[in-house]
Amino acid sequence: MPQQMSSADLYERGFVRARATGQSITTISGEIENLIAKKLRVAIEPGTYFVAQGDSQNMVTRRKYTVTLYPTSTEHVSVDAACINANLPIPGKSDRFYGVRRVSDNLARFLEVSRGADPMTVQAGVWALTDSYSGDDVKNHLYVQDQQGTRRQAVTDEHIIDAKRILRELGIPNRL
Repeated sequence: MPQQMSSADLYERGFVRARATGQSITTISGEIENLIAKKLRVAIEPGTYFVAQGDSQNMVTRRKYTVTLYPTSTEHVSVDAACINANLPIPGKSDRFYGVRRVSDNLARFLEVSRGADPMTVQAGVWALTDSYSGDDVKNHLYVQDQQGTRRQAVTDEHIIDAKRILRELGIPNRL
């Protein structure tokens, strides 16, 4: 079995092509293509982000995915993600991503530890680190609307408290 390697490292070396399309604030459809004639085991680690090709937010992976790529093959994966760059629009189905990079070590640590948390808890922690958002900033930035048209905050006080607890346990400074 080939050694498992990071998708970001393989992308930087030109061994794989990484693309994705937007779905929502919590999910993207990823595609990893093997560009060489060798079998690869690719790890998409928490903290790997797909680079937006427009004015939408980049999307960072919330949990680890491992795929085996046969020579010159492509694998598709639905990726649990969070938005980074809070001041840009949330990506939709027409938004495209090309390439992968890594976020800061602190954000990657937060994503690894929070992988089982509610997606809105993770989103609160991500924006606290990438955009220096306070708890109120996060709550006032993201809304959901029900079928009757009623808007409410998507991130609750409980999400903020949980994200703040995880960041505190990791010793990561933040404004939550």
